[in-house]
Amino acid sequence: MSKYFCVVLPLLLLCASRLVHGQLPTESLTVPLTSALSPASEVYYMVPVIFEATESALIYRVSAGLSMESGNGLFLAMTGTSVAFSQGALISSNAIVYANPTSGYGYVLSLHAYDWTVRFPGNQMFVLPLEEYFPLQKVILIGFARHHPVLAGTQYGWVRLERETADAKNAFREDGTAKQITFLPTGFAVNPIPDQPIRAGEPPDLPQLISEVLPPEDGQATRVRVSWASGWSSMRLESAVELGNPVQWSPVFDVTGTEAVFELPEDGQLYLRLAYAP
Repeated sequence: MSKYFCVVLPLLLLCASRLVHGQLPTESLTVPLTSALSPASEVYYMVPVIFEATESALIYRVSAGLSMESGNGLFLAMTGTSVAFSQGALISSNAIVYANPTSGYGYVLSLHAYDWTVRFPGNQMFVLPLEEYFPLQKVILIGFARHHPVLAGTQYGWVRLERETADAKNAFREDGTAKQITFLPTGFAVNPIPDQPIRAGEPPDLPQLISEVLPPEDGQATRVRVSWASGWSSMRLESAVELGNPVQWSPVFDVTGTEAVFELPEDGQLYLRLAYAP
């Protein structure tokens, strides 16, 4: 993960039984949810599937959970009785650390586990919950804190997980196809600035560049003033000639407080960003 975030201005985110034909969760799933330079700082969503065959049935034992690789971070709790955060709740150093059980490689937050069984003859299908940590919820927001993958300090973030139904007794539609009863990740965000909070389910609160075309003056090219909110002393304004790959960003030195004035190039393209510079 780069230590930069950009504001580019080219002046210009149980039990159910019936005949079914739904796809079985026959394979385990691992999804990395955060990008980082160090794989030891990753947050993963994991669905291990254990398969068992008998003379009369096929049994898929499915579990789901979030993992924090190598213990380089911790999942957080909103209160002493709730791991899930409400929309907009602040995830910060004031959050309660969740007592994560450990696995062979890091910390794990369990979501649920169930048996998905196909019995012969007739291919009747049964769904039986084994463990359900969020029994009535179809959408949950999980907060976490980890060592910042690039800079010194802590990075705060959240993961959104959703499913179609929270009722295993209602696991199948009228046409016999299976509903999604396993949580799947549908979104996440982290604050790129270390030790800064983030609100659950929302993008981080970051300074934004504001542009303003200045009134023309005799003998001068069109000028543009860019500015950002005060109170962000750790931010540095940078510019680029073009958005190639990779982009070559250079510091802008002619900055007064939290604003700078530029002559607009002939092609009308001005590329600027705010970079975190500790």
